[in-house]
Amino acid sequence: MTKTKSAKHTAGAFNLLIGYVFQDRPLLYKALSLVVFATALDVIGPMISKVFIDNFIIPDTYPKWPVIGITLLYVVSILLSTILKYQQTLKFVDLALNAVLDIRKRAFHHVLNLPMAYFDYARTGQLVSRITNDTESIKDVYVQFLSNVVSNVIMLFGILIAMAILDLQLMLIALALMPAVAIIIYIYQKLSGSVVAESRQLRSDINATISESIGGMAVIQSTNQQESKLNQFNRINNRHYRTRLKTMTMASLLLRPAINLMSVVVTAAIVWFFGIKVVQGVTEIGVLYAYLNYLGRFTQPLMEIAQQFSLYQQAMVAGSRVNTLLSETALADTPHTNAQLSDGHISINHVVFGYNPDKPVLKNINIDIPAGRFFAVIGHTGSGKSTLLSLLLNFYQPQSGSIQVDKHNLSEFSHDMLRQGIGFIPQEPFILASSIFDNIAMGRELTAQQVEIAAQDAHLHEVIMEMPDGYQTHLGEGGSRLSTGQRQQLIIARALAGSPKILLLDEATANVDSETEQVVQKALANLYGKVTMIVVAHRLSTIRNADTILVLDDGELIEEGNHQSLMNIEQGRYRAMYELQKQEQKVALAARQ
Repeated sequence: MTKTKSAKHTAGAFNLLIGYVFQDRPLLYKALSLVVFATALDVIGPMISKVFIDNFIIPDTYPKWPVIGITLLYVVSILLSTILKYQQTLKFVDLALNAVLDIRKRAFHHVLNLPMAYFDYARTGQLVSRITNDTESIKDVYVQFLSNVVSNVIMLFGILIAMAILDLQLMLIALALMPAVAIIIYIYQKLSGSVVAESRQLRSDINATISESIGGMAVIQSTNQQESKLNQFNRINNRHYRTRLKTMTMASLLLRPAINLMSVVVTAAIVWFFGIKVVQGVTEIGVLYAYLNYLGRFTQPLMEIAQQFSLYQQAMVAGSRVNTLLSETALADTPHTNAQLSDGHISINHVVFGYNPDKPVLKNINIDIPAGRFFAVIGHTGSGKSTLLSLLLNFYQPQSGSIQVDKHNLSEFSHDMLRQGIGFIPQEPFILASSIFDNIAMGRELTAQQVEIAAQDAHLHEVIMEMPDGYQTHLGEGGSRLSTGQRQQLIIARALAGSPKILLLDEATANVDSETEQVVQKALANLYGKVTMIVVAHRLSTIRNADTILVLDDGELIEEGNHQSLMNIEQGRYRAMYELQKQEQKVALAARQ
C-alpha cells in the first residue's frame, strides 16, 4: 500500500471514529463534565493534606472541630471522586457501545449491498473479522483511549495549576516531562504502525483459514489434507504470534519504562531542590509532601496516556480496515425511473462480458426471449452458462452490449423491482436455520396462503404437512431435516412465492435423483406460459420440452432451436451431448440390473 493510500485510509478511520464521538453530544458533555469534577476533587486531596500537615502536625496542635472538618472534607472529596469516576466510565462505555452498535450495523448493511463481483475475491473469515473483531477494537478508542486520555489530560492541567500555586519554578521542571513523553509516543507510533496493521491482517487470515477449513471439512478429510491445513494454520498463527510479541516488546520498552525512568530523574531533581528550600526554611514540609504527591500523580497520567496509544494504534488500524470496507462501492441506489417489469420479455443484444476484461467469458451473445417462453441453456463446463444468468440477475454488467427486460435496460429497474420480478433457483440450496415458512417467505411479508400455493406449485405441500409442525417446522442448519431433493423443492417454492415474471434455474436438477427431477419437470410444466423460464441444465432430459435450446461453447452461441430441430443437425453439438447422455443412462441402468 502506498503512503498516499495509507494516509487516506488513516484519515478515513480517524473521521469515522471522531464522527461517533460527537454523534451523541449531550452524552459526551455529561461524560466530560464528570471528568472535570472528578479531577477537581482528586486535585483537592493533596492540598487538604498540605494544610493538615502545616497547620496541625508540624505545630503539634489538634483543635477538635477544625481537625474533624478538614478530615471530613478529605473523606468526602475521595468518595465523591470515586462516584464521579464510576459515572464517567459508564457514560464513556455507553458512548462506545452505541458507536460499535452503529458501526456494525453500517458494516453489515454495506456488505449486504456490495456487488457480487466483490465476493469473487473476498474471504468470508476476513469479512467476519472486520465486522466483529475490528469493531470491538474500535470500542477501546472510546472506553480506554478517549476516557483515559481525556481524564488524564484534564488531571495534568489540574495538577499543573496546583503545582504552580505551590511553586512556579518547580512546576516548570515537571512540565519538561510532557514534550519528552510526546517524543516517545511519536517514536512508538512510527515503529509500531505497520506491525499492528500486519497483526490485525494475520488475525483476519486466521479467521478466514478456520472458516474455510470448517466449511470444507468433508473435502479436507476425504482428501487427507488435515496435516496440510494444520501446517497452513500454524504458519499464519506463528506469524501472528511474532507480530504481537514485537508490538508488546516495543510497548514495554518505549511506553512505561522510558517514562518511568524520566519521572524518577525529575523526582530526584525536585526532592533535591525542595530539600535545599526546606533546610533554608524557604518552604514548608506540607508543601514538599503535596508537591511529591502531585508529582506522583503527574507521572502516572503521562504513563497511562502513553500506554493508551498502543490501544489507539490498534483501534486506528481496525478503524482503517472497517473504513476500507465501507469505502467499497455498493450497489447503485434506486434509479430515477419508473421502469416496471410487467411481462418478462428479455432481449440480449451483442453482449460481451469477462470477469477479467481481457478474457471474455461471453462473446457477442444475441438472444431474444419472448414473455412466457421456456428457454434452456446447455454447454460444457466453462462455456458461460451460469455467467449468463449472473448478468440477467444484474450481478455483473457487460463490458459491451445491453440486456433489456420489457424494453428497459436492467440498470433502469430498481433493486426491489428486479428482485421481485426475477426468481432464481441456484444449484446449491441456501437454507436458513429457521422454519419452513420463513425459508419460503424470506422476510417478504407473504401471507400463509401465498406460501402454501408456492409449496403446492413446487409439489412440496404434502411433505410439509406430514412434518410435526407443518410450515412452522424448524429446519436444522443447511436444511438437515430435508432430503437433497426436498431442499431443492423448497428453493423452487421460495422463488415461486414472489410471483416472479422471470424464473432462472441454474443446474437445479444436477444433484437430485430421477424422482425429484420429474417433480421439477412437473413444476416447470405447470409454469409454462405464466412466467419466462431460462433453465441451465446438465441433464438434457429436464429441458427436452423447452421452446428453444441454446448451446454455448467457449462463450459463443453455436446452436439454437428446439429439441427436434437440434437433433436433426448432423454432427451437431446438442445431438452429440444428448446421445452421449442416453448411452450413459443405458449403461447405468444395465449396471443396476
